[in-house]
Amino acid sequence: MKTQTSNIIFGLAGTKLDGKEKEFFLKARPLGFILFSRNIVSREQLIALTKSLKELFPGRKTFIFVDQEGGKVARIKPPVVDKLYPAAKIFADMYLDDQIKAKRAVKENYLQIMADLNSLGIDSPCAPVCDIYYKEADPIIGDRGFGSTPEQVIDLCKEAIAGINEQGGIAFIKHVPGHGRAEVDSHLALPIINTDLKTLEETDFKVFKELSSQEVWGMSAHIVYNALDSKKPATLSDKVIDYIRNKIGFKGILVTDDICMYALHGKVGQQKSLLTKISLALQNKEWKNEYQEDLKKLFAVDITDKEGQEIIDICQKQQELIKPLFCKSLATVTKEAIVAGCDIVLHCSSDLQEMKAVYEATENISAY
Repeated sequence: MKTQTSNIIFGLAGTKLDGKEKEFFLKARPLGFILFSRNIVSREQLIALTKSLKELFPGRKTFIFVDQEGGKVARIKPPVVDKLYPAAKIFADMYLDDQIKAKRAVKENYLQIMADLNSLGIDSPCAPVCDIYYKEADPIIGDRGFGSTPEQVIDLCKEAIAGINEQGGIAFIKHVPGHGRAEVDSHLALPIINTDLKTLEETDFKVFKELSSQEVWGMSAHIVYNALDSKKPATLSDKVIDYIRNKIGFKGILVTDDICMYALHGKVGQQKSLLTKISLALQNKEWKNEYQEDLKKLFAVDITDKEGQEIIDICQKQQELIKPLFCKSLATVTKEAIVAGCDIVLHCSSDLQEMKAVYEATENISAY
């Protein structure tokens, strides 16, 4: 039985460990786990779940993470916790009127968030978001950002970090070295930033340089910065990670953003992205005619005259067909991220086949 901890954070499927998950986790020995809404139904259940995860590996720390930024990114909601905490934009707007009040409010907010998480057996809210808000960019950052200037973002993020740290939690600065300018959502596609290095160093990169001296972990951005490396996104680029370490000055633990995100996976990522969009469109009755052409282009599948359940069945079949390709891509991406300089790989899906591919990739890293 393996005794060494794997440099992986895994997601899990449900509200308690099942037998197959437990067997796999005992073999893989991940550093920790990240929780989502699918894992949470009540306060008592959540405390029991985190306790069971920490008891898997007696004698060492098992970290539990959750995205609990506030606003739309809050996996734990009332009544499991007492309140739904505000989005960063609330504090960003407050800062324009009263900087001192805004900074105090941010710190108090994250003191309370981390106090909630402590009571539930969770070690980190995976916050704060340190990306600058740009009106013209994709809305994936949007109201998660603390402002549109580096100075304001630095000021407010320092307070958020202080609040988390004072409660004994782990603060994350994300998404290193800056996601704010991305014009597409990296969950679904690969953003490419063409901004020159001087401008980036005066804006997005400046934030992370100023915050790197704090007691924080970092989370990488799945973004291509042409000024640093035109061929690989930051997570997979030794050039970008060397820049993060030696120019930005971040010396802490660097975790990948979720490696399931389609930005990292080329054609199979595009295929997974399209199937996800179609699934959501059918659920929300927001079908777009372009999906028909996209299916034909990416899968050679014609859905002319098909509707409803027929389209769902076709998409499910395609998901199964590309699953081995996606697992293979996950293994490749895992190796590339670690070789490039990331310390820990984050895999948020609860798919056991995917998790095995990621784990086996880390086990075979010396042969890569």
